[in-house]
Amino acid sequence: MLKADFTAPYAGIPELLGELKRQGILLAVASNKYHEATIALIPAYFGEGLFDFVFGQREGVPIKPDPTIVYDIIKAADVRKEEVLYVGDSGVDMQTAVNSGVTSAGVTWGFRDRKELLANGACHIVESPLDILAILNEI
Repeated sequence: MLKADFTAPYAGIPELLGELKRQGILLAVASNKYHEATIALIPAYFGEGLFDFVFGQREGVPIKPDPTIVYDIIKAADVRKEEVLYVGDSGVDMQTAVNSGVTSAGVTWGFRDRKELLANGACHIVESPLDILAILNEI
């Protein structure tokens, strides 16, 4: 048995990502996990070609909550900060969004609770993956 044998996307996430992709929305991953591992794991769980940008921890680049990884994705995607929704499940994620100057959505089904997400600057709190679609219509 491998450590990843019991790892899977949260319920509703594949459907959400599929809908976002159908709508032509660029998708990115910003992780503090080692870059090579991140780029290997994402297609293993979500399939090839779903995410447009996958950035993990890279040598010489500070880790989140430093905003560099978000800035790198914004530059690669050629979008404005106002067009970005940073979705995360931890206080570090919310701090990263604040430090980057982008809109954030903290999810309640992940790593940390609502209180931590709000305390670290979450713009939105999301109870269900499909709720993210409504937030995207606002920005």
